[in-house]
Amino acid sequence: MLLTACNLKQDESGNSNEIRVNLLLEDSKNNSFDVNKRRTKLLGAYNINNSLSNGTLKKELFLKIMDQAINLKDSTLFKSAYNSGLSLSKKLNDTLGIGESLSRFGNYYFLKEEFDSAYIAYNQAYKLFNKIKNNYNAGKMLYGMGAIKNNLRDYTGSEVLAFKAIELLKPLKKNTSLLFCHNLLGINFSNLKEYDKAIIYHKKALEYASKIKNENLYREISLNSLGLVYRATGNYKLSIDYFEKALRNTSLRKNDTHLYSIVIDNLTYTRFLNGDTLQLEENFNKSLRIRDSMHNVSGVVISKLHLAEFYASRGDSAKALIYTKNASNLAKSVDNHRDRLDALKLLAKLDKKNAPAYLEEHIALNDSLQAQERAIRNKFTRIQYETDEYIEETKRLSQQNLFISIIGGALVLVFALLYFIKRQKARNKELLLESEQQKINQEVYALMLKQQSKLEEGRLQERHRISEELHDGVLGKLFGTRVGLGYLTMGNTISDPEEFKSYLHEIQQIEKEIRAISHELKHDILISKADFASIIEQYVSNQSSLNNFNYTFNNNADLPWSAIEDEVKVSVYRIVQEGIQNIVKHAKATTVAISFNLTSESLHLTISDNGIGFDLKKNRKGIGLKNMESRISKLNGKITINSIKDESTSIIITIPV
Repeated sequence: MLLTACNLKQDESGNSNEIRVNLLLEDSKNNSFDVNKRRTKLLGAYNINNSLSNGTLKKELFLKIMDQAINLKDSTLFKSAYNSGLSLSKKLNDTLGIGESLSRFGNYYFLKEEFDSAYIAYNQAYKLFNKIKNNYNAGKMLYGMGAIKNNLRDYTGSEVLAFKAIELLKPLKKNTSLLFCHNLLGINFSNLKEYDKAIIYHKKALEYASKIKNENLYREISLNSLGLVYRATGNYKLSIDYFEKALRNTSLRKNDTHLYSIVIDNLTYTRFLNGDTLQLEENFNKSLRIRDSMHNVSGVVISKLHLAEFYASRGDSAKALIYTKNASNLAKSVDNHRDRLDALKLLAKLDKKNAPAYLEEHIALNDSLQAQERAIRNKFTRIQYETDEYIEETKRLSQQNLFISIIGGALVLVFALLYFIKRQKARNKELLLESEQQKINQEVYALMLKQQSKLEEGRLQERHRISEELHDGVLGKLFGTRVGLGYLTMGNTISDPEEFKSYLHEIQQIEKEIRAISHELKHDILISKADFASIIEQYVSNQSSLNNFNYTFNNNADLPWSAIEDEVKVSVYRIVQEGIQNIVKHAKATTVAISFNLTSESLHLTISDNGIGFDLKKNRKGIGLKNMESRISKLNGKITINSIKDESTSIIITIPV
């Protein structure tokens, strides 16, 4: 069953997703499963790994998935893992991770024998590793490029790269990589027919194999290589000894069937060249069957060519010709030009009638290959040169960009400084204006208080006058009238009716006098205990009359206005002015409510109306509201605006006092 990103929770045993990825990776390496099941396991690991949040861990697991996808020849999954891993490494700005992803990309195309793509990837990875002084990975990339040049018969170029790799790897004591490099040198010198040097480097590789704790058949690889060199020198006996040493490893067939088939074929062919006849056909066919079962086309070509030589030596030219033609066609189908050249040469020997045609084809193919190899070698040299040139250009541009950045940064700093100075001047001017405005506000308030004091003084004088009139005039008259009436009504009878009428008239006059004083009091709009709240209410009342709206005014009687600082009262007065002006200009309200309250040492002012309201999200704040906010912020207060479109608006202000 395919695992998807839905199966991301921890399983019942408590294993985390990281552990599950590693377990699935191990299952994908289990040879007891068929290849499809192993690929399914690997796909599950890839899907779960995509869900991990730890970027560094995720990247490392992507690299492992790439390696296993290459082993399982799963191109689709490899490309998905490669793209994911490379993208993640770039996102993490991880140069090492980018290089490691590129190295896997090179391995993938190397195994597909698409050497130009592989070489480009190795070269790019090498530049990255070299940049961060990662000599181990840089050495491996040099080895990979050397192996490609060896495959394209550029043995001298391959030799140079192998020595450069050894120079980086030797101080690190990376025995496995050093083994591969020395083995590559041995193959190069063997192809150059410098067999003594080839033997030296293959034996050196064998020494490194003995230093590796888990040899992983590296010893058998070196033994096979030595056997080939000795066979090339004609020392068949020593060659056979090395092949037989390699086959003494009983786990070889199980652990590396491909290498096992190679050693079997090499041993059998060497024995054939040495003149042995025992079990040759059987062993040639044994190697052929293994290679055919593994779909190793190039291996099948070699086995068939060896069988063709074997049958030709026994005089069975027809059978030899069949195997040779078959090998030639197979080599052509997979562009195995080296073995096809050998097949054409053998066909010319076996088929005398068509020998000229085969030889002509052999010459044409050989010339074409040499031209192609030269072109490819030049292409790789150009790739390396262009890469170096690109790096130099990148460095130059980087330095240029750095210079531009420094100049740009300096200019930005200069402009920023000039802007700051200009802004500071404007701010100082603004502060000066605010300071002057504050002084003016305080003076205005002081004048208001002085005016209120004068009004209060006038009220007191008026009270004194009325008091004197009531006491000295009205009360005196009432007292005289009361006494006179008392004398007239003694004995429950009125002694003089005319005098009684005069007293009634006097009472009427006193009544008129009291009414006159009452009217004077009624028309006095000044209250006897005027304070700051009365000033606010007076302003609202005047605006109500002028702008035709009703109002309610609620002032908490416990508010200690006399104890509140003048600066606060001036700001509150201005805020009420701004609020009323905004209502008159914009709200189209018919009713306005203003209330003051004191709670928890904070003064609360609410200004509300039943106007058209506005959208707080869409409408930009006008200068009136900004002025309010500015005044409130200076008092460390808070302003809250609530508005419902087409219904009402309320402004709630809280000021610490």
